[in-house]
Amino acid sequence: MRSLVHQLSALPLASIDPKDFFDFTQVRPVVRLTAEGQRVMRWPRSAFWTWQPPESGAGLLLFRGLEPQRRWRAYATALLDVAARCGVTRIVSLGALVAAVPHTRPPCVTGSSTDPAWQARLEACGMLTRRSRYEGPTGMATIVMDAARRRGMASCNVRGQAPHYLGNATNPAVSRALLIAIAHLLELELDVAPFEAAVQAFRTQCDQAVAQDAATQAYVRQLEQDYDTMGDEAPRPPRDDDFNSEQLMHELEEFLRQEREGDAE
Repeated sequence: MRSLVHQLSALPLASIDPKDFFDFTQVRPVVRLTAEGQRVMRWPRSAFWTWQPPESGAGLLLFRGLEPQRRWRAYATALLDVAARCGVTRIVSLGALVAAVPHTRPPCVTGSSTDPAWQARLEACGMLTRRSRYEGPTGMATIVMDAARRRGMASCNVRGQAPHYLGNATNPAVSRALLIAIAHLLELELDVAPFEAAVQAFRTQCDQAVAQDAATQAYVRQLEQDYDTMGDEAPRPPRDDDFNSEQLMHELEEFLRQEREGDAE
């Protein structure tokens, strides 16, 4: 979303006041120093930007925010009220989900829509499409999509598949894959070249982490074989009996954290 806002030169429109929705002991405000040495406070931000194409046509209302800790239904209402006032008729939700896929292969992008015409468009853009059969705890994005449906707004979900064993590591390869997919879907001209260096550096870090253990290498090779033979099937979610996935995730997160701290020094 940061890349979309930057590349489209989108204009700031509004933000949702965080005080009623966030627990600041869990998502703390951050102190930053300006170039003049002044201390400024950065609070958790849920912000909107607008973009209009150079030629006539439908524009975009862009939204980026953290998942709140409180009052989810009120938060979804505030978000969709802004969307309605801007004339939004369709919502495209971007995100990632974890799957049993290797970091050594291009991320798969899946899509689904409540609008049959846009479902066909997702397929034409080469995305794997499959109606989710998931049941269980869900996140803010799903709450917003459900509230949008009740208002008569169509919605599309576009998700990048992230290796489950990397935990919460920021994955630039998934970000790049999502930008490529959304550029095709919405007919935008986006430059993904700035991601190349970050993708290569992340791949190198992951390779080094995996190389620390022979069993881990064998597990990633098995994921590679599964990926190469799955064809047009969506990657399966990780199973509880996957190879020490929780232990592997913690080890890789620790390794990547140390790598980042080393680079910062």
